[in-house]
Amino acid sequence: MSDYDYVVPRGMLIMEGDASKRLYLEQQKLKTYFPQFGFSQSAGTGELGVTGRLRTNSGARYPLRLQITENYPYEFPYVFPIGWDSTCPHIYPAGNLCIMRPDQWRPFYSIAFAIAKSAIWLNKFEVFKRRGYWPGNEQDH
Repeated sequence: MSDYDYVVPRGMLIMEGDASKRLYLEQQKLKTYFPQFGFSQSAGTGELGVTGRLRTNSGARYPLRLQITENYPYEFPYVFPIGWDSTCPHIYPAGNLCIMRPDQWRPFYSIAFAIAKSAIWLNKFEVFKRRGYWPGNEQDH
């Protein structure tokens, strides 16, 4: 296994091929792994998203919005902070968290997987804020 392989619980993967059931399956994964997250639709644009809060090991809570593009699941969901300063080296220019590189995303990953990656990112972010370095492996953006 390379430094950039992921160990993903099988329950967070969506292996079924029926695209018409995709959002239903995503919703089931959210209920199982992250019940504090739910689907929402932007009033202005109609854009589909998922919002909720993650709690880090320190107990801090961070609200997030995952933007689901029309190319999903072939394009990863963009994870944006809601109302908190995310300044650090691992933010894309648009302001979304760098939970992984776009070329690492696979269509069988779920929104729950992206939220799990966001939880890891948040714990590393807190180390960065306290100590001034990003723990663990880093990749070019």
